[in-house]
Amino acid sequence: MPNQDQAESGRTKATIVDVAVAAGTSTATVSRVLSGSNYPVSSETRKRIIEAVKKVGYTPNLLGKMLKTNTNASIGIIIPTFQNPFFVQIIQGISERATSRGYAPLAFSSQRNPILERNLIEQLLQKRIMGMMVASIDDSPKTIQHYILRGGKVCVFESNFEDFNSYILAKTDMLESGRIAMNYLLSMGHRNIAIITTPLRKQTRAQTLMGCRMALQAQNLDFSDEDIIIARYEKELEDGLFEFEIGKEMVRELLNRKKKYTAVLAVNDLIACGIVNGLKLHGIAVPNEISVIGLDDIPLASMITPALTTVHMPSYVLGQKACQMMIDALEKDEQTAGISLSIQPKLVIRDSVIKIS
Repeated sequence: MPNQDQAESGRTKATIVDVAVAAGTSTATVSRVLSGSNYPVSSETRKRIIEAVKKVGYTPNLLGKMLKTNTNASIGIIIPTFQNPFFVQIIQGISERATSRGYAPLAFSSQRNPILERNLIEQLLQKRIMGMMVASIDDSPKTIQHYILRGGKVCVFESNFEDFNSYILAKTDMLESGRIAMNYLLSMGHRNIAIITTPLRKQTRAQTLMGCRMALQAQNLDFSDEDIIIARYEKELEDGLFEFEIGKEMVRELLNRKKKYTAVLAVNDLIACGIVNGLKLHGIAVPNEISVIGLDDIPLASMITPALTTVHMPSYVLGQKACQMMIDALEKDEQTAGISLSIQPKLVIRDSVIKIS
């Protein structure tokens, strides 16, 4: 529905001129800001323009862009699941940057199924969507390589195959994340530490464990595979969040172990939240009896009781910056070989870990 300014001017669709008038600047400046140009524009002016875009309801002419380039002016996004907020935050970051640059973000879930992921990639090609951002669960890079050979630009957030030099690589440092989390538990006096993870098919999980191993070895402490509790399956749930439910389920195995643990490190926050819930159901107080730490810093981490100590992974910023790089490569037809982006994690201390003597 047109806003009042549009109704008075007799138009039903806002234009770049409307944005310029509302922001009190020139159409050239508006164009520079919305295109992501490197031309210097003050932060104050940039803020006014973004606010004006929202005020007048301006949306870029995607059809015109498609006709000029013979491509679909969209960014395809494929993630393993919509159930984990970590991936949703990546989508939000991508969406913010894509829409400001005149692209429509289209997000799909592979539902943790590599066959479905391959089919989705082929569908993007058929629709002439030549920019794809993917958190891959496939063990083979062949479908992504085919997409690139057909002229597509790709950004990979995570994968199960060896990285190759044909796409934008945008990853959080999982090795460092595991090291940070384990170091914090050690600094709080914990030595009997269990690690709970979903199946180790994903490189990111293996890297997390490697980071944990590095932290323990630096303290001359043994890393025992017996201290790793691995879920036996991984699948989407119709009536629940898989990782939350698996966290609750793994508590039973944790408590059945002969070794008595004082702390648990979960490979992501959703699992950690499930562990906290499962321990409470068994009458075990967190953190007074068992401390729990996660990885990701999803919004839920600060909402549960006790609030979850975790390692912040800036997924929104990662999606935002990666999308900027993707669109630059698309519009300038640049090669993406060797382009990489790494966002460093940091510890967020809340209430779920206690110091022991």
